[in-house]
Amino acid sequence: MAKILLFVVLAVMAMPNVISLMPPAEKTIRVAILDSFIPSFTSPPEMMEIIDNYTWEADGARYTFQARWLSDGDICRGKLKEYDVLVIPGIGKEFWRMNDKNLSTWKREIRNFVASGGGYFGTCGGANLAGMGLLSPAERGWKHWTMWEWFMNRAALGIAPVKSYQDMADPFASTLLWKNPARVGISAYVWYNLSIDGTGICQNCHVNTTHPVFEGYGRSSRIIRWVAGPALIPYGNVSIMVTYPEENISGKNGNESTTIHAWRFTPFSSPFTDFWSMGEIIETRIAGKPAAISCNFGEGRVVIFGNHPEHPVWRGGQIYEVDDSFNHLFFKGLFRWRNREMLPPSYNWWIVRRSVAWVAGLDNNMLPPIE
Repeated sequence: MAKILLFVVLAVMAMPNVISLMPPAEKTIRVAILDSFIPSFTSPPEMMEIIDNYTWEADGARYTFQARWLSDGDICRGKLKEYDVLVIPGIGKEFWRMNDKNLSTWKREIRNFVASGGGYFGTCGGANLAGMGLLSPAERGWKHWTMWEWFMNRAALGIAPVKSYQDMADPFASTLLWKNPARVGISAYVWYNLSIDGTGICQNCHVNTTHPVFEGYGRSSRIIRWVAGPALIPYGNVSIMVTYPEENISGKNGNESTTIHAWRFTPFSSPFTDFWSMGEIIETRIAGKPAAISCNFGEGRVVIFGNHPEHPVWRGGQIYEVDDSFNHLFFKGLFRWRNREMLPPSYNWWIVRRSVAWVAGLDNNMLPPIE
């Protein structure tokens, strides 16, 4: 009897070591990323690079993201049921959804997917799509919708109780149709420099460290790239994750390093190489407003960023503009940068990964590490 008791005691003592030698449980999170039809837009391929095949261990399990491209047609054909999370990056693709029947089917499939427990993560254009639509032109200081804004508003899914403070007007129409180059609004920061190296600005945004995505992050702010995306105005129960800085990006009392002017399209000017003429300072009005929020929709979780945690960032820098005889929108851009300190491309990748894992339904202690 004593020998049996000794054997049981030794076996119990050895159990932790035996368990520690067992491989962790494998769990795969299936992620659908909406494709892009515009090759120059880097947000979709950046999302794929950040998410696909990323593996981490937490709480005794090994998790792996498995990401695949998904088209609008795939969504309409019910393919979302094969995934755990839908990611819509910094693209809108609003003009591909002109058919009312297809748009209604597309909306219904995504709403049902999230309401049934699927996760949704979106940035910039993906944030606009998730909300209730755009604030009216009058609420943003304008008289009319632009065509871009009308399509963006029409495509809104309504899975997040926010409205977007979002201007979107191409600079050609702003001059020729609206007779007001400044109508381009905050979208100037993407139109006036279309290169990934120069578009948008980098801001030191306030972050909410009580939210699971930022829990354990030891600072109150983070540099995040903004590329003319929305501020997200709450109209219901949301958690504010990130807030834009209190200082306006551009304007009479805006940040001098990032203030820009509206440019008038002048196709018949002399010399013939000069198509743009610099005008008044652009006023931005998203200072201090929410940049990222989370919420629930039915059984599912939603995280949306008006800015771009997937994009590379820099520290410092100043915008400069030169009104000379060779101003071109599509070459050097109408604004350029100097004196920037580029940070590693992966600087904010952990924000994307933790957001995707959280909307997939993982508990706080199961999220990827803060890197």
